[in-house]
Amino acid sequence: MSDSLSQLLLCRRPAASEVALTADGARSWAHFLGGVACCAARLAARREKRFALFTEDSFLAACALFGAWAAGKTVVLPGDELPATRALLEGRVAGWIDPAAIDCAAPVSALPVIPADHPAIEVFTSGSTGEPVAIGKTLAQLEAEVREIDARWGEQIAGKRVLATVPHQHFYGLLFRILWPLAANRPFDALRFAFPEPLAARLAEAPAVLVSSPAFLKRWPDALDLSAAPCPPHAIFSSGGPLPTASSLTLQQRLGCPVFEIFGSSETGGIAWRVQRDDATPWQTHPVVELDFSGETLALRSPFMPDAAQWYPTSDRAEACPGGFRLLGRADRIVKVEEKRVSLDAIERSLLATCDVTEARVCPLADGRLGAVLVLSPAGKAYLAEQGRAALNRHLRSALARSLEAVALPRRWRHVEALPVNAMGKITSASLRALFEDVLQPEVLASGGSGGLRTFDVLAGEDLLAFRGHFPAMPILPGVVQLDWVIRFARQSFALPGEFSAIEVLKFQQPIRPGMALRIALEWLPARSAVAFRLTSGERPLASGRMVFAGARS
Repeated sequence: MSDSLSQLLLCRRPAASEVALTADGARSWAHFLGGVACCAARLAARREKRFALFTEDSFLAACALFGAWAAGKTVVLPGDELPATRALLEGRVAGWIDPAAIDCAAPVSALPVIPADHPAIEVFTSGSTGEPVAIGKTLAQLEAEVREIDARWGEQIAGKRVLATVPHQHFYGLLFRILWPLAANRPFDALRFAFPEPLAARLAEAPAVLVSSPAFLKRWPDALDLSAAPCPPHAIFSSGGPLPTASSLTLQQRLGCPVFEIFGSSETGGIAWRVQRDDATPWQTHPVVELDFSGETLALRSPFMPDAAQWYPTSDRAEACPGGFRLLGRADRIVKVEEKRVSLDAIERSLLATCDVTEARVCPLADGRLGAVLVLSPAGKAYLAEQGRAALNRHLRSALARSLEAVALPRRWRHVEALPVNAMGKITSASLRALFEDVLQPEVLASGGSGGLRTFDVLAGEDLLAFRGHFPAMPILPGVVQLDWVIRFARQSFALPGEFSAIEVLKFQQPIRPGMALRIALEWLPARSAVAFRLTSGERPLASGRMVFAGARS
């Protein structure tokens, strides 16, 4: 049974009991109360009510949250602290909480009960226009959801540390990474694991559960030999979007643990959950949530909403079925193209029905046309290599034309190695549209290698900005652009010691023309502090040389 968030600061827990594991070691209950007291004292001196918080450290975030609430403040949780975000919040918040100023050794005086109706947080979600929309939550709403989460899974994962690949700045991450572990007296890792290797190392240290997203989970098996994981997680939680059935089954079979998918939103909180067994596995509604399937979209009443008695219409289409309900796609993914209603979901399903595509997203573009962003299957990559990009796109359009009207056929195409996602694993409309703006980088078709060797198979698309005017009669890729690509891929692949300082044995052997597929091969040479590179098209050499970085020996 979890403790009340309102009275958490009054809980009599052993001072030395572990709350979180940070980069500097374990942090105890005494450290947590000290950090809360420090933050509360700093904010209590301010008359303003709203303060923003951003930190990668979930333990410091926990101290700041409860410290702010103890001082009667509302915490605004933006997804980042970039200048544009700070500008957006200017005037909306009185200032930013400084996590570095939190002293976990501060003396602890009497800490208060936090009123259940206290306006605790604001998180942000993307609205229909792509602009961030603030969602407010009272402490009572947070408590209700933590109680339901613990009632559903608390006993099953008792005694397990909580690890996460998602940020706590998002509502799902906040609940599962910080608030639920704190209320249930379960230690959590303060670091976010963005890559599989450090996550595997931490899983080997102690029994744990994993809080993650579909973007991470569907690529985890290919990035790591999961069958050799010395200590798989006891359970996996996934939210932020649908997890492909094949990915869910692969993880469950290879790790021997359940994968709990959570369906909900920042606005509604959790709605339902499932553990996939096949493509038809229904969603199970949380007992405290009521659903209505009679309208065009799913409606609900929930104690996680501001007014638990008010029906709230979602943008999800759904239907009841034996054992739960099925999701039928988003109503807001119906768009008008040349005055006709077109379902983006239907186009994506048709693309996935071909043997050439493993992932697909379609979005409306500024010029009124539809753009398709695709992750190709091995068959699709082979077709691309043999026939070229234009032929592959014609082939896909022809396949779609068998089931879709001409107006619904995408007019522009992008082939990517992975769909663009944010830290929560969500694919945003803005990130998709950005792929169709002025193109500066090549499309990555595949990548490989390990250690000091890396390869990238890329496509120098015809719409690359670098081809414009260089040269009008016979466009070729400028050498400086080729070198920029090498540096970008090298920084992505290796921990380079400093800035680019020199280039050695440079050769440009053959021109790179629009639509050409090529391989960029990189080798890290630590003795020279340099990256050797080769650009080839099949067996044909295009360019080669060595990039030297600061600190190199002559």
